[in-house]
Amino acid sequence: MIQHKEEIGKNHLLYHLDNGLRVIYTRMKNTSLVHCGYIIGTGSRDETQKNNGIAHFIEHTAFKGTSKRKSYQILNRIESIGGELNAYTSREKTCFYSMASKKYFDRSVELLTDVVFNPIFPANEIAKEKSVIVEEIEMYEDSAEESIYDEFFSSLFPGHPLGYSIFGKKKTVKAISNRIISDYRRDNYQPSNMVLSIAGNLPVDKIEKAIHLYTENIPLSAVHKNGRILPDVAPAFNKKIKKDFQQVHCIVGCPAYSMNEEKKYILVLINDILGGDWMSSRLNMIIREKYAYAYNVSSSYSAYSDSGVYTIQLGTDEKYLEKCIELIFKEIKNFRETPISKIQLNRAKRQIFGMYEMMAENNSGIMQIKGKNILDFGYLISKESFYSNIEKIDAKQIIDVANEILDENKLSILVYQKK
Repeated sequence: MIQHKEEIGKNHLLYHLDNGLRVIYTRMKNTSLVHCGYIIGTGSRDETQKNNGIAHFIEHTAFKGTSKRKSYQILNRIESIGGELNAYTSREKTCFYSMASKKYFDRSVELLTDVVFNPIFPANEIAKEKSVIVEEIEMYEDSAEESIYDEFFSSLFPGHPLGYSIFGKKKTVKAISNRIISDYRRDNYQPSNMVLSIAGNLPVDKIEKAIHLYTENIPLSAVHKNGRILPDVAPAFNKKIKKDFQQVHCIVGCPAYSMNEEKKYILVLINDILGGDWMSSRLNMIIREKYAYAYNVSSSYSAYSDSGVYTIQLGTDEKYLEKCIELIFKEIKNFRETPISKIQLNRAKRQIFGMYEMMAENNSGIMQIKGKNILDFGYLISKESFYSNIEKIDAKQIIDVANEILDENKLSILVYQKK
């Protein structure tokens, strides 16, 4: 039953159920679609060396049959009405989600609940999916842009689950059994470790009726015990690995703030200026536009529950590699030593605000973000709060964070060289 209901702002309702599940409803205007998703607080971060890849494997095979549906019935249930049903696994999350016309809202919630809580993992489907995922791993290994990230994480967090591949290894995937699946689900697929997020233009009574019909009968959750261990970070390294790729690929990176650190907003702004998703970023303007050393150079900041990672990645010709690395370190040094101008700072803030507004037009993304907020923090990060945290950043704070995180002595380098 619904234990507690609370309004969070004018467009959000949060329900706490007796079984530990939380349901967040985001009211969206001017849409005929409804987006639903179970956000589960588990991913490759929660695996061991023996079961590495199990979170991703469960995400795949949950669609292969439940106690009341066969695989083709699951897939047709949403696609037959023009909707979408999908899932993904990350280092700390698994998400099962759907998109459909709001008149099929009940169908969406019922199906997602069935897939998340009642999969049966038929033996023949497990065998087939092992082959599919092994092939997926091989495809991933053939992509330098993607596989180099796994190599970097593994080197940065040696022996720690945060450094494991989300896909797992061929050996561990082939060894997955029903027992391994059952044990992992028992430990991680608890309602108290999940949030059902719904975004659409629906009456509140319809939301509450769906909660009553489809989620109240989920068994009472055992209290989810977070067994995550803070990772030890390797000393800064400079590794070169020979690979059979046409280009040379490189990552320069370091440990960064967790999602619970207030200074993460400053690092978000630094990332935006240095090498974020803009052609006008400093690294793109210098390495690509000025010198034409690389087709693409970008940076990213990933925040996790107790740690984070900042990376700069590029692919280039071997003869330009050292010049690219020199330019990266030069720009990082500029951040540590030279205050950013008011004009540059305000421009970066406007870019982030504009990116936020574009994201707000993506209802599926909003549904997932709201669910993750509740799962990670127990509350929603409002637009006003986000804007306030970005707006108050000044040039001195940028220099302070750049010196703390982008310390030259903490930066590691990983290179995929041609054989």
